[in-house]
Amino acid sequence: MARYQVRPREDGRGPYRWSHVVKTRGNLRQGSIYRQMGDELDAADAAQLVTLCDKSGFDMRRVA
Repeated sequence: MARYQVRPREDGRGPYRWSHVVKTRGNLRQGSIYRQMGDELDAADAAQLVTLCDKSGFDMRRVA
């Protein structure tokens, strides 16, 4: 299990910050100012995150 961070791919509109990935009601989402710590994701969640990032144009990195 590990924590991940995501951010939009650079498109020239500005520097984007990394934000943690959190699970809310079974869905993966970007963290907000209210949930800044990322959740531990298992292998199935990580695979789903890779697919979502590829479709939506996000960069992903493993934090812990």
